[in-house]
Amino acid sequence: MSNLSVLAFDEIPRGQGGRGATEQIARLLDSSEIDAPSSLYDEALTLAKEGRFAPATDRLRMLLTLDPIDSEASLLLGKVLAARGQWQEALQRLDAAQANGAGVPAGLRERVENSLRNQIQDAEEHRLRVAARERSEIRNLRAEAKRLRSDNAVLDSQVQALYKRVRLWSSATALVSGCASALLLVAIVSGGPTANADVSVAPNPLADAEITEITNATLTEGIEVGAASATAAAFGVETLPQLPEPTVETTNEIPQTASVEAVQTPVSFSLPTTHTVVSGDTLGSIALQHYGKSSKWREIRNANSNVLGGGIKLSLGMELTVPALTE
Repeated sequence: MSNLSVLAFDEIPRGQGGRGATEQIARLLDSSEIDAPSSLYDEALTLAKEGRFAPATDRLRMLLTLDPIDSEASLLLGKVLAARGQWQEALQRLDAAQANGAGVPAGLRERVENSLRNQIQDAEEHRLRVAARERSEIRNLRAEAKRLRSDNAVLDSQVQALYKRVRLWSSATALVSGCASALLLVAIVSGGPTANADVSVAPNPLADAEITEITNATLTEGIEVGAASATAAAFGVETLPQLPEPTVETTNEIPQTASVEAVQTPVSFSLPTTHTVVSGDTLGSIALQHYGKSSKWREIRNANSNVLGGGIKLSLGMELTVPALTE
């Protein structure tokens, strides 16, 4: 909507739409012998002396509406406006009074002009201060934005460097893991000396003479706690490779087991007892503890077939029956 459409004066006239209303009011006041200009002037002067400058201004404006060339009313209105600090309009009223023949005091005009000049100067200084403050704020904002962009660029470069390091470490870790897994799998599947060494160091303290009597199927079932079985399970190998049957080496025609059992206590034909499995126990070590011979481990296994189920795997806290020897 344009300004012209907003300012369209389409109101309905109240009367005949004539002109000269101010002149008609003045003629009516003269015909009624009411000196309205003088009354308004005197009332405005009284109000100005009382310091009531706003109603005094209204009275003087009304008077000048009836008589625009009243120089005394223009001079008084200029002084009232100067008292209210409206220097621009006060100077205009003093100029109108002087143009209509009134004598304007030089000190009054000079004061109004100086005050108007100071007002304009103060307004200009205020405008300059505001503009300078706005420019300073704009500079600060630009500097802050530049700093943020610089910090963002540094952070981006650091993030990219970290991404590169992560990718390098991931690739290196995957390569090393793949190589180690492949080598270990090859060693297990090939059944070479490495696999035999892993099986030989499994935590199973049975004597060599006992190992020769255990089949490969029984060894596969009972050696789950050993390092070789754990490694085979980790790589998905269902069964361990076929182990060569160990042989018992002899020195000076004396069996190897003799050197172990020679220092043990003699065979004890004790009454039946119980044994609680602790960490590191095997059937051989339990037989060695109670019978003095690790080769008697089958006696314990057979007496506990309901617990072991025919196997040799032990669990911590398991209660085993140690029978008396029959021989």
